[in-house]
Amino acid sequence: MNPSETPLKKTPLWETSVQAGARMVPFSGYDMPVQYSGLIKEHDAVRKHAGLFDVSHMGVATFEGPRALEFLQRALTRDLAPIAVGAGAYTLACFESGGTVDDLIVYRKADHTYVAVLNAGNKEKDLAHFRGLAEQWGYSDVSLRDHFREKSLLALQGPKVFALLKTLGLQRELSAATNFSYFATELAGIPVEIAQTGYTGERGVEIVVDNSQAATLWNKILEVGAPEGVLPCGLGARDTLRMEMGYSLYGHELTGHISPVEAGLSWAIGWGKTHFLGKAALEEQKKNPERKLVSLKNTGRQAARAEMKVFDAHGTEVGVVTSGTFAPSLGFVIAMALVSTTAQPPYSIQIRTEKVPFETSRRPFYKKES
Repeated sequence: MNPSETPLKKTPLWETSVQAGARMVPFSGYDMPVQYSGLIKEHDAVRKHAGLFDVSHMGVATFEGPRALEFLQRALTRDLAPIAVGAGAYTLACFESGGTVDDLIVYRKADHTYVAVLNAGNKEKDLAHFRGLAEQWGYSDVSLRDHFREKSLLALQGPKVFALLKTLGLQRELSAATNFSYFATELAGIPVEIAQTGYTGERGVEIVVDNSQAATLWNKILEVGAPEGVLPCGLGARDTLRMEMGYSLYGHELTGHISPVEAGLSWAIGWGKTHFLGKAALEEQKKNPERKLVSLKNTGRQAARAEMKVFDAHGTEVGVVTSGTFAPSLGFVIAMALVSTTAQPPYSIQIRTEKVPFETSRRPFYKKES
């Protein structure tokens, strides 16, 4: 290894994944499982049964204090005032320019305590950002603590998840109506905190557990779920699943130079709030948008990839692909691209030496049958 290179970090489940035969790859500074039994097999397990993901590379942080809500209202786009204890919401942190610091989910754990789940590659940067704002704005009484080195995060996703959780001892009833709930409980006798959210479009939860108990809980879930087709799943399936839903991924659909408005996330912005960081820039973009995120599909199997050039009906270069993949649930290629608002479809994407035609589509690309 080059002495200048930073060694890859390992989650508390790294050894468990390696022993299970997972193929490991670098991701956001971590050595992470990209697949165990195969991407398509894992993807299908989540759509039809359930899949278990190690997402401990992500970061859990707590904002606490009588003025925690006041601070978060200024630092984040979403209006969090209506969020009740035990509930949460998707939101974003922006720069004054309107560019995105990160997208995150914030849960109200108690009256003056909020839990945030941060993206893996951003979590240290996010902490520095929020701490800098607290100092700048005079919120020294708001405690910001990270749990990066003490907590693991597991994502259990798929149509059989609620039944599986009952088998593991969960007494609480979960349904679509309880999405974004957050609560403390036990699974298989292990203390955990559960957030009813996910990144796949399926019913599911994300489970916060102490590092010391992470492997035990992981193995127990797979043991109990095996008869129902539950599989360990890697980052490969997580990406194809989120792509089928048209969910943004930081570093692709969102960056410091791509705003929530441009990414089609205006619904996650509290426009009625008096002020939040970046509001003026986002309001200007809303009135005079220059770029937009479009969804594209192609019936072939030649996938578009990030940074590939996009052309409009006149053959003019109008933007770039942000994400692209073959969609296992659909049987064709899908992509998202950031293009000029003046661009005219149909679009084509430069794949190697060929401009391949793509049709526009709605998001989500994949919709479950009722």
